Amino acid sequence: MPHRPLARLAAVAAVAALLLSGCAGSGLSFSAGDGAGASPSETGPYTAPTLVAQRPARFDVPLHISASKGGISAITVTDVATQELLTGVTGAGGVEWVSDEPPKPGARYAVVATVVDGDHSTRTKLAVLVSEVPTAAKMTFGMLPGSNRTVGVNAPVVIRFEHKVTRKADVENALTVWSTTPVEGAWHWVSSSELHFRPKAAWPAHTQIRVQALFDGLQMSDSRWGTRDVTAEFQTGDAHEVIVDDKTKTFTLKVNGKVKYVWPTSLGRPEYETRTGNYIVLERDPLREMTSCAAKITCDKTSKEYYDLQVQWATRLSWSGTFIHAAPWSAAKQGLVDTSHGCIHLTIDRAKIYFDQALYGDIVHVLRTSRPIDDLVQKGDPGASDWNLTWQQYVNGSALKQSITTQLLTDPSPLATATPTPSTSG
Repeated sequence: MPHRPLARLAAVAAVAALLLSGCAGSGLSFSAGDGAGASPSETGPYTAPTLVAQRPARFDVPLHISASKGGISAITVTDVATQELLTGVTGAGGVEWVSDEPPKPGARYAVVATVVDGDHSTRTKLAVLVSEVPTAAKMTFGMLPGSNRTVGVNAPVVIRFEHKVTRKADVENALTVWSTTPVEGAWHWVSSSELHFRPKAAWPAHTQIRVQALFDGLQMSDSRWGTRDVTAEFQTGDAHEVIVDDKTKTFTLKVNGKVKYVWPTSLGRPEYETRTGNYIVLERDPLREMTSCAAKITCDKTSKEYYDLQVQWATRLSWSGTFIHAAPWSAAKQGLVDTSHGCIHLTIDRAKIYFDQALYGDIVHVLRTSRPIDDLVQKGDPGASDWNLTWQQYVNGSALKQSITTQLLTDPSPLATATPTPSTSG
């Protein structure tokens, strides 16, 4: 995979060398298809009363380049970062060149033109032209997990866009996933601004994964363009699986398929029942304030349901407020009766043991309560969005309506062995 900054520096240096050796004479005029000038970077010794140099080239219409004197006999326009040619045609008797497609938003182009002057002498003209995207047209986004992270084997790749995406198929086609062990997986639109990828089954333990988003210059909606490419590389750790059974009031932790701990637990009491379904670990906090007001239970301090607690070893499973956490006040009832407002209770020591090994993307199955998890899935809660659908339902959430097999990652980057960190925001 080319290192773009180095390629960019090399190309700019080459253009600069040519500029210094170029002859003075006819200038080049850049326009954006509407007769208005657009901005090349004027770094050469041009005699250019007609060389327009204040505005960047527009990104939404083809690029027009014309000679201020004479005509253009040959021209190349090259993306400095990727070395891709912007193709086009010369018309109007060689006076004007027009690109086949608009320039890529935010791209820098090296322009080399052979100009036949009015006295029929041939001159080489050069410039660097920058195409910009107005702030109001940029599509910003974030990706999780970030690079150099160790994650759970059920971790989804999550891309959150600041605005709605309407060209969803184009976005999916701009994404590539590699892994050291190829797996079947699929992209799934949780909403018009959030896209997930997960494997059909869990990732293999200790697998390295690379995700590349080639969004620079990609039109994602009628009025929004991507302006950067992103590559993230991360790895899975041990396979952690938790099974919480409300009938037996047990919390079972498996590591790489083998039962490591079976502990008594307490779930949500009948009026605040914990939802049955499949969750993933989202984040961890060694000390967290939990209040009934924030949980939208009650803000009335006189109510018996009111609480304001500093809770230790809190592992979040949903944005709706489901946690695994230490609850010393319920220790005597754990394994016997449900006592919480929906969270999963453990003793302090046990909650810390689980907290210390939990990773973003670890799976937690809650079984045999009478409350389904469907409402969280419909709301797009990130703790419940990925592992409560059938595989066909998940694939149908792709704009392309198909699964993919990840490409074999043959050149993984050396990743440091990572330990879990309190935040999993990427």
